[in-house]
Amino acid sequence: MQYLTEQINKVDKLLSDGGYIEAVTILEEILVQEPDCKEAIWRIGIAFTEMNEQKKALKALDYFFKFNPDHSEALEAYGCSHFKLGNYGLASIYLERASELAPDSSSIARNLGVTYNQLGEFEKSYELMEKSYNLNPWDYRTIYALASAHIFFKHYKEAEALLKEMLKLDIPGDFKRLALEGRKKIETKLKK
Repeated sequence: MQYLTEQINKVDKLLSDGGYIEAVTILEEILVQEPDCKEAIWRIGIAFTEMNEQKKALKALDYFFKFNPDHSEALEAYGCSHFKLGNYGLASIYLERASELAPDSSSIARNLGVTYNQLGEFEKSYELMEKSYNLNPWDYRTIYALASAHIFFKHYKEAEALLKEMLKLDIPGDFKRLALEGRKKIETKLKK
């Protein structure tokens, strides 16, 4: 039991740091030994979601829901998998349920906000981006999502402040590029 706890803790750290391939390797080893290990099943669903292996993610999460249909992190991953597949309506259903179960989750609020944006529900999207930012103002993904919402609503000064804030953080290169492109996009609008 101690070994399993240590492995799950290691997986959680890997998932938080983006080490999805290594996390999957550990989780698969656990599942070979214990095929119904609930703690490993939902985590492998999250890892597959992040690795853009949506069929595997949905299969793992479908199986997990037989044990626990009301797990907010699993529901969030399920919604995100559907989002990545372009199933925005389904994504919103699962993310809304996750939000009901974990109303103080910054990532659920952000992912639901991004989903509402794709569904054309821009006011709801904006409100959720603000909520996500208020819950976790240090998450670069949330900062970028809120900055994008500000740009959509022509709140250029607010967007500029967020993008500057984002660039002060230690963030992945693709998000740094997005922040720089966002600043360049609104540069002329700020001078008006």
